Amino acid sequence: MKYCILILLLLFSFSFSKVEQPSYRIVFGARISIGANSSVVSFVAMRYSNDGILRAKRVFTSKDEFIKVLSGYWPSPFNPGKIDYFRQNKIIGGVFVNDTIRAEIAYCPALDSLWKIRFSDWPYHGKNEAGWSLGRIRPSLKQEEYLAKRYNIRQLDFDYIVDTCFWKLLYDVTDSTWIENYKFIQ
Repeated sequence: MKYCILILLLLFSFSFSKVEQPSYRIVFGARISIGANSSVVSFVAMRYSNDGILRAKRVFTSKDEFIKVLSGYWPSPFNPGKIDYFRQNKIIGGVFVNDTIRAEIAYCPALDSLWKIRFSDWPYHGKNEAGWSLGRIRPSLKQEEYLAKRYNIRQLDFDYIVDTCFWKLLYDVTDSTWIENYKFIQ
């Protein structure tokens, strides 16, 4: 009888104990290659559980949508706390609301420059702007090796630059010294 009461007490106490929900780590990233949607840069958000297993992935269809989630302007399962990741990582970017024309204007100069690390010129017609790559449609071999080491990727065409490497990349493409050094990696 004594053991039965003890077992019942244990079962009763476990039934009221708080079950911890698994916490997640959310990372953001970019891939610089011409994809299925003909965009030069693709953006992604990924949610990992504490055990390191990818639980959810979202590839964004537009840069503006990505900026609105990153800035916390839009609610999203990938930014439920509406954190301004631009401010947190000291990158210029966000959403400007123009009340006169009733427009939400997403901006991030660093995201606008990502294509330049891969191409020597804008790959489509209509924009006459130079990139920083020594190759016409991909970086030189030494530039690719540099990108692989610095941003922890294996292949520029297939890998997303994610997490802290993504924020390092955004910082780098706005740093004039880094840009000049990158242009001359041979």
